Amino acid sequence: MKRFWSSSLIAIASLCILVEVMAAPCPNDEGPRAAVDGYITAMSEYRFNDAYDFVSTNMTDGKNRDDWAGEQNTWYKGGEVTIFGKDIRQAHSSADDAACEKQATVPNVLKSRDKFNTQGTTEFEYYITIKDGDAWKVDSQETLFKDADIREWFPDDEIPEFRTGY
Repeated sequence: MKRFWSSSLIAIASLCILVEVMAAPCPNDEGPRAAVDGYITAMSEYRFNDAYDFVSTNMTDGKNRDDWAGEQNTWYKGGEVTIFGKDIRQAHSSADDAACEKQATVPNVLKSRDKFNTQGTTEFEYYITIKDGDAWKVDSQETLFKDADIREWFPDDEIPEFRTGY
């Protein structure tokens, strides 16, 4: 009997974790997706002052527009970063906000290259967006590296092989 209860508790805990991971699509994801699109577009065009409008204080580490934009300019131009593709997907809810009224997670497949990776790369990432007053803003970004993590957000995508040699 003790084994039955232990197995049952493990099954219930696993189901709770699965429900947490498998967030539902947002009923209306226009705002969160627009924030991610605006941010990535401005960054890809080296318009860092404009990109600032699409990010939260958390994303800028509390820096003012000029300081943050100057930092991005240094990194992007110095690294010769080129963003040549984005595929912004349906926003998903968080456990605390099923209706996506204040927060949403937006997956994206980004294609980019820089002076150290001239062949380019496909990055599977997601953005946490938040409602800041009347506007949606990018609050954080995470790039996924493990196949299991990528499959969670991009179950049907082909994961390109990472090339280690030139």
